[in-house]
Amino acid sequence: MIHDRDRLQQALGKATLARLIQGMAARLRFGQSLGGTLTLPGVSAEERSAIDHFLGRRPSSGTPLVVRLAEMERILCESGMCDSLVEAVQAIAGPIEDQRRARDSASQRWTNLFSSIEAAMADLPQYRGWLARIRSTGLLKKYSGEDCIFADILLRQALFVLRQLPQSAVPLAELATRTTGDSHALDAGKPLSTLCLLAIAHQQGLKLSRSADCRRQLWDFVGVVVDELSAPVLVLNLRGSASTLIGQLLNLMADSGEPCHLTVRQLRRADERVFGEWNSRTVSVCENPSVIAAAAQRLGPRSLPLICTAGQPASAAQLLLDLLCRTGCRLRYHGDLDPPGIAIANMLMQRFAVDPWRMSAADYVSAVSTTGPSLRGCALDAIWDDQLSSQMHSRGKAVLEESVLGLLIGDLERGSEEQKTALRTVVGELKGS
Repeated sequence: MIHDRDRLQQALGKATLARLIQGMAARLRFGQSLGGTLTLPGVSAEERSAIDHFLGRRPSSGTPLVVRLAEMERILCESGMCDSLVEAVQAIAGPIEDQRRARDSASQRWTNLFSSIEAAMADLPQYRGWLARIRSTGLLKKYSGEDCIFADILLRQALFVLRQLPQSAVPLAELATRTTGDSHALDAGKPLSTLCLLAIAHQQGLKLSRSADCRRQLWDFVGVVVDELSAPVLVLNLRGSASTLIGQLLNLMADSGEPCHLTVRQLRRADERVFGEWNSRTVSVCENPSVIAAAAQRLGPRSLPLICTAGQPASAAQLLLDLLCRTGCRLRYHGDLDPPGIAIANMLMQRFAVDPWRMSAADYVSAVSTTGPSLRGCALDAIWDDQLSSQMHSRGKAVLEESVLGLLIGDLERGSEEQKTALRTVVGELKGS
């Protein structure tokens, strides 16, 4: 307790004692006690004289100046000015926050926050790695301005968004409105958007960059459309019902054997009636646009229907594949035989029930070359052939689609496929008889 504030101010409030008071205040600020000694380097003659006078000792000499804090406290208490040195310093310097205690308290609040979030995401185990990353790197603190309350709100909103994924080509603004009530909450650069994109990227084993293409691709992975007109799907000789706008467009282009694009906007307005007349046909799917270019150049109208995912299928490609799958068409897929290509094929087979097309271990062995590109990235197991991954690992080489174009074009030639179908029918009839 302070008993005589005026006398205390006169005793310790001098400018020549300011550095001494600041040194003691710094100790309190860092959670240290006012015990032992305090050393002041480079003191002036006036500062030394003032300190010696307060302590009632003969003029000292030497540098630095050492002050016994217990002696200061004894003088203050015996003079009746206060009950402790800590109170005296706070009376002169003003309220002093114990920063160590404050840091410990803040650290505990963050620990409690992450503990509660971990418990809340028991149904989202695939995102635990993402949570650990934004915790260890301090990204959550950065995006929330180190506001623990705001961080809690952000995280719970992010979990709510992630629980809605994947979608079937839902516009980004619609998803934002549905999950937060704010149509702009998931706009580029917003903290919530960045957290969600980090989660999607982590789940896909990718890195989040600042480019608009990267953001669009990540949202596409989970069926969220950033722009209905960007990233259309490329098709060749796919036909549809003449009573629909898409069917008319597809038929016109197929008559001349020319590739065309379908946008998310067009496909969101389509239903099974577009392809209902051809529900028993086989539609081939490739990974690279070069396959469609080659088929259009070499076969033109004679090519069987072909769709290109252009790598990881964007929203337009996913919409089209889903529509064909629901119509009853048989889908078969060929892609690069490398880790990214295996990942794409696994996803397509799981989501759209596509069949593998020249992607067996035997196909790989017959096409692989010692001069081919080396495998890069983490090895993945092909869900359709348990021998494929081991063969790829043992040889360490990739087989890209461009290296087997001749085989794919042969499969796509309309007459060739019709002959194979007829042969299969005859063989089946002979077996039946």
